[in-house]
Amino acid sequence: MKHKHHIKRLLHPAAAVLFTAFIITVALIRSHIYPFGENLLVYNDMQYQYTDFFLWFSNVLHGKDSLIYSFHSGLGGSTLALFAYYLASPLNLLVYFVDSAHIGEFLTLLICLKLILCSVTSYIYISRRFQPAPLFRILISVSYALMGYNILQCSNIMWLDGVIAAPVIALGIYRLISGNRRSLYFFTLFYGILTCWYTGYMLCLFAVLYFLFEMFLHYEKKSPVFRQIFKTTGIFISTSILSLMASGILFIPQAIHMLEDGEGFDLSIFKPAFGFSYLEGFRDFFLEPDVLTWNEYIPPVYIGSFVLFLTVLFLVAKGPSTFRKKLAAAYFFGFILIFAFRPLNYIFTVFRIPTSHTYRYAFIYGLFMIAIAGMCADEIRYIRQKYLIFAALIIAGTGMIFDMIRPYGNQNRLYFSCFAALITGIGLIIIKKKPRRTAALLSVCLLLLCTTYEFSSKMQMIFSDHTENVQWYRSYTATMKGELADLMDSDQSLYRVDKNFSRTPMRGANESLSLGYSSVSNYTSTNNVKEAVFLKKMGYTNDTTLVPYTANLVMDSLLGVKYIYSREPITGCEQIRQDILDGISLYRNPYALPLGYAVNNLETAEDYGTNVFENQTLLCKHLSGQGDGLYTSAEIQSQDTDGNSWTSWELKVPADGAFYCYFSNEANNTNIEVNGQYFKTNPWYENPILYLGEYKSGDTVTIRLLNDEGNYKDDYGLCAATLNTQVLKNVTDLLRSRSCTIQKMEKGEVLAEYDAADNETLLLTVPDENGWDLYINGKKSTKYQAENTFIAVPVSKGHNTIQLRYHAPGLRAGIFSSVLALGLFSFLSLSRNRKKH
Repeated sequence: MKHKHHIKRLLHPAAAVLFTAFIITVALIRSHIYPFGENLLVYNDMQYQYTDFFLWFSNVLHGKDSLIYSFHSGLGGSTLALFAYYLASPLNLLVYFVDSAHIGEFLTLLICLKLILCSVTSYIYISRRFQPAPLFRILISVSYALMGYNILQCSNIMWLDGVIAAPVIALGIYRLISGNRRSLYFFTLFYGILTCWYTGYMLCLFAVLYFLFEMFLHYEKKSPVFRQIFKTTGIFISTSILSLMASGILFIPQAIHMLEDGEGFDLSIFKPAFGFSYLEGFRDFFLEPDVLTWNEYIPPVYIGSFVLFLTVLFLVAKGPSTFRKKLAAAYFFGFILIFAFRPLNYIFTVFRIPTSHTYRYAFIYGLFMIAIAGMCADEIRYIRQKYLIFAALIIAGTGMIFDMIRPYGNQNRLYFSCFAALITGIGLIIIKKKPRRTAALLSVCLLLLCTTYEFSSKMQMIFSDHTENVQWYRSYTATMKGELADLMDSDQSLYRVDKNFSRTPMRGANESLSLGYSSVSNYTSTNNVKEAVFLKKMGYTNDTTLVPYTANLVMDSLLGVKYIYSREPITGCEQIRQDILDGISLYRNPYALPLGYAVNNLETAEDYGTNVFENQTLLCKHLSGQGDGLYTSAEIQSQDTDGNSWTSWELKVPADGAFYCYFSNEANNTNIEVNGQYFKTNPWYENPILYLGEYKSGDTVTIRLLNDEGNYKDDYGLCAATLNTQVLKNVTDLLRSRSCTIQKMEKGEVLAEYDAADNETLLLTVPDENGWDLYINGKKSTKYQAENTFIAVPVSKGHNTIQLRYHAPGLRAGIFSSVLALGLFSFLSLSRNRKKH
């Protein structure tokens, strides 16, 4: 009997899991996504960043790279913060068993697994916190798992762990308040912070809001005892602090990294302003085909008709207590105000203005929605039939009004949302009347059918442009992995490699991490901003987060980019292989320097301007004492514009050779024409130095810039110049004659030898970060930062053995914090248990 009882208890949560999996399967079939088609759930940042992060993590797990520091992260950089933000979920350990060629399939299945786990944790919360009927538990948990936020953020897979944790954190807070049981809250908040500090921060804010929510409910029918309130609040605060301390092993090192090398603070977030009209915040409660998180338009609050119906019913019905209804209304309507009012909105995004994926904390609203729905489900037997009809009509009418004011993109689906609300109301009325089995079964089937269609349609709308192909991912990864292995076997010296393409249409910039080579290109939210600013000053990028690669002969040479994969010929470089993959060839840069060489004293950082040609010339002079005449500036003979959509310039080429241009005031989201022919498109993240071709002195070159609507500028800061490759050769020959011998550069360690003719400065083109320890001839020495970016090593006359070892700043303190917090919490828990017994 006991065994049968346990099986019966598992049937309902199993039904929630299976129903969630069934809806996901329907959506995958409808969208032709693996394993039911050739497309993948690899989209947006998953394409450009996370695929390569997962492949890098697999390399780490197999001992091929270091978790702490990687020379394959762009020019090289700390990777512990990257791990803490993107990869700390224990589910990611499964990548160990995945061949790199199948990473696309793995990520697709991992997304599905995380969505299913959301249904598990929300089912646990609803069933333990409230006592609704099994049907309500199943439909509410499925709605939370497949709400619009989760589907939109499939491309930000690391945020889904916060969605998984939130319901259990809420249950832990309830237990803390109602019975002084702290363990569930402590460990789930610890998990939430540890797996992703960013959503962990949001979970901490959520915990405060939910603690207030439960405290109000707890004292609804009790006289407040202030001593007990203060005690409970103290326990909540201390447990929260211990959870944060317990996550210190990752939280402290990444916090130090972000404070030292991350973006600065923007005071403009406190400027009072609204991102959208308040009532528009409710617009996404109905099926909307648009991807809503690219700008501050309206928040992604879609959670299906069932939870929406229960929420509205709870607010309008007379059965529930007035106090509970007011509390529910405060959270339901108040959170839309948080979304709309920008200063409040930015509090939840760590006081930063998101450049994309706005309302990253919207899952918190979904949790409060299912909490209100759970309260309604508890009391629905006391609610009169007319209020169910009234709630359905309110929802349907609101949708029609929204559509009348500003039509939805797909009105058929809007009408279905309204229809589903009516079906929900009718179905619940029939179930409440306890009819014969056939009528009840029919009502349940209708509710399940509506839920299936709603969420599979929402997923299909979001997945409609997920077109990354399974076979292409397999062949690309396998081909490039083999190609780079062959290259490294044929040339075993230390150098950098880069390429101006990737497996995705928008050029990803992290394949060096996954394929195991050092490069210039890099794209993470945990990057070294000082490095990115330097690369921007030298003509690689306009963004301090995303650094895509565009051939830049002078800087490629100074930074040691020896090999370049490209579809187009690379000026100044020699083609050594061709037709590697879809027209790709390999080029060798004859000017490329080793990764370490002696330079002039660089202790005084130069304040570079906006003209990249002048900046590169100045850098060459700093490094070698030579560089005059590296570029000859072109004269702008005329300029024309319509003052709205295009601007053109006529330039006179000043000398024979490679002719370049650059827009110092940025020319993003533009199409560029040269001499009447389409040349290239600059997307939002690109504004590199552009090689226009080989020209003779006195030639005329016409450049025309066509900008997207709203991107016109009066002054684009066009500058153009011809490169003198002889001057570049002189500079690189001189620096090459001063090069050091680097014997080892891997896993956060550099070992080099250098014979100095006098006291000199050795430059390593590796970004300087706090955490490097320098030893020269076995003695600890002091380095300094050159050009506000690189490691500079003062060496003495004679033979120098140089060793650099990297340690993650704050890691020891983080380990101590974690051990202390876990030990202290365990000790306090044991002490309480002893007192009880």
